[in-house]
Amino acid sequence: MTADHNKDVVRRFITEVLSGGRLDRVDELLAPSYVNRAFGVDLPAFKGMLAGLATALPERRVDVEELIAEGNAVVARFTLELRDPDGKTISVRGLTYFRLADGRIVEDDPITTPELTRELGPLIAPALT
Repeated sequence: MTADHNKDVVRRFITEVLSGGRLDRVDELLAPSYVNRAFGVDLPAFKGMLAGLATALPERRVDVEELIAEGNAVVARFTLELRDPDGKTISVRGLTYFRLADGRIVEDDPITTPELTRELGPLIAPALT
């Protein structure tokens, strides 16, 4: 796949799945061997985490500021705003390294401001058990 195609896959994952809540797109964009390094989860656990995230944080907005690609690697720079049902807002900036194979994401290695992991951990923990 070309670098531009890989950037398109990552952009769609961020906008359609993470921001838009389109969980029906996960299997199209993520490979069966997918791993998320930050949360230490595979594809089935990540799907559960996404479902829990959608319930805990129904309002999500991710603004992609930049995508840089070379070969099968894409790095995304973004801002993320999450709002819980009570109106509490979590805002962070982040970078994520994505590795792709055969047009799908196989590795997702996010580096975000510490607030994200600290705030999300308790919210998604039930989905990981």
